[in-house]
Amino acid sequence: MNATLTVQDLFKLILFLLGIGALTYLILIFKNLNKIISKADTIMESNIKEIDDILKQLPIISENIQSITTNMDNVLEELTPEIDSTVCNINKITKNVGSITDSIENTTHKAYETFDIVTESISETAFSLQNNIKSFDSYLKLILDVVDSIKNIIKKR
Repeated sequence: MNATLTVQDLFKLILFLLGIGALTYLILIFKNLNKIISKADTIMESNIKEIDDILKQLPIISENIQSITTNMDNVLEELTPEIDSTVCNINKITKNVGSITDSIENTTHKAYETFDIVTESISETAFSLQNNIKSFDSYLKLILDVVDSIKNIIKKR
């Protein structure tokens, strides 16, 4: 059997196969979509009473929301002056806290400077005392050397 295939025939074959695959995929999509719709229909049928109850309550819920909104507007109108005065008081308190913080910072800085001066004075006093003790020790050694020299001179005579 001799059959010749042209490139055009080959492309047509590929296109037909792709078309068949696409149609198969489309059929599967419609099948799954049908399952989903039937499940939704089953759920709707089993819950029809609850859905009807919810739909009947919607006007009441809407009225409650309107009432709550009106009450909130009234409460906000009543509280606005108090909120303004509270904000003003908070601003004053914030300024006072800032002032107190500045005072504490200044006091801390002064205490630090005073502590630094006292530490430096104590350190200088300690060094001075150390030098004086060394000088006193040197004088004592000199006196002891002189006394030893005098002893030696007296012993030699």
